[in-house]
Amino acid sequence: MHYNPSSIKLATDSINALEADGQLGSIIIESCDIRWNATMESNLVKEALMSEMKAAHDLGMKYQRPVVLGDQRINITVSALKSGAKEAVLDLFQPWNGGWGRLTESISSSRKVAVPTGDQYLGLGSFLDPKLWGAAPVSFIKYPLSYFVKSPLFAAAVFGLIILGGVDSSDAYVADSASATDLLQSLSISILETVIFARIFLKELLADRNEVLAESILEQCRNYEAESSSGWLEKLFQTNNNGDKSTGAIYAPGSVVGKPEDGKTVVAVLGLAHCNGIKKLLTETES
Repeated sequence: MHYNPSSIKLATDSINALEADGQLGSIIIESCDIRWNATMESNLVKEALMSEMKAAHDLGMKYQRPVVLGDQRINITVSALKSGAKEAVLDLFQPWNGGWGRLTESISSSRKVAVPTGDQYLGLGSFLDPKLWGAAPVSFIKYPLSYFVKSPLFAAAVFGLIILGGVDSSDAYVADSASATDLLQSLSISILETVIFARIFLKELLADRNEVLAESILEQCRNYEAESSSGWLEKLFQTNNNGDKSTGAIYAPGSVVGKPEDGKTVVAVLGLAHCNGIKKLLTETES
């Protein structure tokens, strides 16, 4: 849970323990360069709105370890959200053209990839962790506040829509004379909104970004894999002069660049919703 003190403690304790054992490798954080640079421009975010990602970044800088901005760039995500919402609406209102089938398949397949279940994955207990929820009020305050700091106009517009939506709903249900037809219409709209949200949340916000984050993690792991018997030709054409085996990595400003080392562990600081899907990609997908 972002900005949660329990999450911050978990991230810092894990990084400090690995560093103490000499096993700390790269640190991957769930942010892109655009979002990260916008965050770093605000002293309020840096000081008052401390998150687990900022805490992990600071430790990476302190210990001179590679810090990677591993998420999909926000402009790509926003564009995908717009396209996904448009596709969902078109499919929803074109059942005769196979729209409902495509929508159902998209939601179902994205759910299986992004939110897998089983004994090998984090279960309900992880989501209902008492320490996490005990500090949840802090997250509920800091998370929306961070958006007001980074994108005040966008956050104000969203907040205004929520307030207006709440006013309309209260007016609709206060009256005792509300007809069954009104209730049915309201329920139908809620179902449609839920379907569209499920589509873009599972695919564009989770599944698609999980692939980018998993690839960022995997690329850093290449720096710490066991030495192979690669020949002189392969070494000659290594991507970077310092031996960095990762491809396309975006390092945080001021971070050292990854390089081949033995006995290191990659740390990924992610939101809980991403963990199971990324684990599935890393453990079940052939590289």
